[in-house]
Amino acid sequence: MLGAKESFVIKSIEFRKLGTALAAFAFIAAGCSAGGANTAPVATTLPTVTTAAPTPVAPAATTVPAAMAAPTATTVPAAMAAPTATAVPAATATKAATVALAPTLAPTPTACSVTLTPAQTEGPYYLAGAPMKASLVEAGMAGTRVILTGRVLTNQCVPVAGAIVDVWQADDAGVYDLKGFRLRGKVTADAQGNYAIETILPGLYPGRTRHIHVKVTIPGGPTLTSQVYFPNEGANRTDGIFDAAMLAKMSDGAGGVKMATIDFVLKK
Repeated sequence: MLGAKESFVIKSIEFRKLGTALAAFAFIAAGCSAGGANTAPVATTLPTVTTAAPTPVAPAATTVPAAMAAPTATTVPAAMAAPTATAVPAATATKAATVALAPTLAPTPTACSVTLTPAQTEGPYYLAGAPMKASLVEAGMAGTRVILTGRVLTNQCVPVAGAIVDVWQADDAGVYDLKGFRLRGKVTADAQGNYAIETILPGLYPGRTRHIHVKVTIPGGPTLTSQVYFPNEGANRTDGIFDAAMLAKMSDGAGGVKMATIDFVLKK
């Protein structure tokens, strides 16, 4: 047995069919009347059909045409693709490795700024055969302590390892020891050409300013004979042998000791 809703739907369909049939009949009748006298067509009153509003139906999912579909991921052409890492040619890679492993070398000096040490007279008081000793100071010896120090170099600025530095001088009273080796001695320069001798500030004697005699011998090479002087000495102006090129640079050391620094540069 049909429900009220189903009966209503069926009746609505029958009314639609009846309305359609009536409309067709009216159209035919109007055509026939037109073929005779020009009389106005009789107006056909169609029955009023009450149609129930259709039940809303949810729209079906819309199928998007292929042309309107969301674009798929675009495939980048090979020419537009991101560049891959460029392989380094073998020759370039080898060169890079060589540069990375090459040690950093100190720049080679293009010029040497040293000046050859001038030679000076040996004087009358040199005695050969002085002992090897780094300190010429003896117990009870008067005078200001001085350390004579510096380097032995060639005219190419190369330190001379093993150079012999032989010194002799007057004591604090200006007197030389001519019977022994008091205030006389030798030292050997180290691998960097450095030397140091502990002594005293030499005294004055007539005609001469304060000075220390020195002989420097390069192994297998020449011997330089010269003299070392001290700054701020009044007698420097009257000593006929004095040479300002042989002035030591003075500074104060520990315990009141004076430091007298001078390099000896020999041609080799």
